[in-house]
Amino acid sequence: VFDSGVGGLTVLGALRARLPAERLIYLGDTARVPYGTKAPETVRRYAVNVTELLIERDCKAIVIACNTASAFALEAVSAHVAVPVIDVIRPVASAVAVSSTHGRIGVLGTRGTVASGAYLRALARIGRPLHVAQQSCPLFVPLAEEGWTSGEVPTRVAERYLADLLARESLDSLVLGCTHYPLLRDVIADVVGRCSPTPVRIHDSAEHTADCVARKLAADGLAAAAAGDGSLGF
Repeated sequence: VFDSGVGGLTVLGALRARLPAERLIYLGDTARVPYGTKAPETVRRYAVNVTELLIERDCKAIVIACNTASAFALEAVSAHVAVPVIDVIRPVASAVAVSSTHGRIGVLGTRGTVASGAYLRALARIGRPLHVAQQSCPLFVPLAEEGWTSGEVPTRVAERYLADLLARESLDSLVLGCTHYPLLRDVIADVVGRCSPTPVRIHDSAEHTADCVARKLAADGLAAAAAGDGSLGF
């Protein structure tokens, strides 16, 4: 499991809860965080490099626990290795498209993820008419990395990013399109509750991705024995 920093730990936690018998290895590329401001070719190079390090440790599957890397590097990583590669965009896109009551979905992401259009494409594949509004939130990642996940500063930042979006779009669903953003979930939920004229359900990719990984390992005959001793490595 890899991410540009600590955000992917939200996915790791869901994987640990869903697959307790598996041996999990996490690589947070904090030397090169954030990925969201980098050029697509740079993100692809970083993602392939990180994947090579994980494959050297005999990993049987790779989880790209980073939305920017999922958007720009999924095909490159998949072509580079012979093991299953699971991203964090398609699982949550499928889930929110089905559960959205009125088909009005907001996506918060890094500049890179928003510019890539990856969520727009993933949601369009569902085949249901949807209205999707995107908002880049570049300061959320450094706030999460610094541990500024509550208080006045993150609240003011969230209000700046979200107030106009929520007032304008009448959303029923909001996707936290970066694995760092769940670390700011309480702040985001507070702003949503105060600024949205309609009820909004907040989604992040962690549990949806863990379910997707579990299904893929089972389908490919790669799942660890239920009685096995799981472990965590960093």
